[in-house]
Amino acid sequence: MSTSLTPQELEGKLNAHRELMIDMLAAMIGGETTISEFLQRLRDDATLKDNEEDPGVLPDGALAIENAAARELRSILEAARARAAADIR
Repeated sequence: MSTSLTPQELEGKLNAHRELMIDMLAAMIGGETTISEFLQRLRDDATLKDNEEDPGVLPDGALAIENAAARELRSILEAARARAAADIR
């Protein structure tokens, strides 16, 4: 089974990681209020669904990159929630 990423998927993942790191550092520098705002933005950004409005339409390059970034953010957020839940136990 091949796990090759398309250029759009790779760019989307890289964009998601870069934006996440910038937002996270900015929130940490800003303190408690900005951390709460950061977490809310992360939840909001992770809600973009892949072509939900019309599943028969193939996304163009820009939308494919945006969708890949949203999928990556959702994946990171889910992993963080799972780790936080495990740490609580």
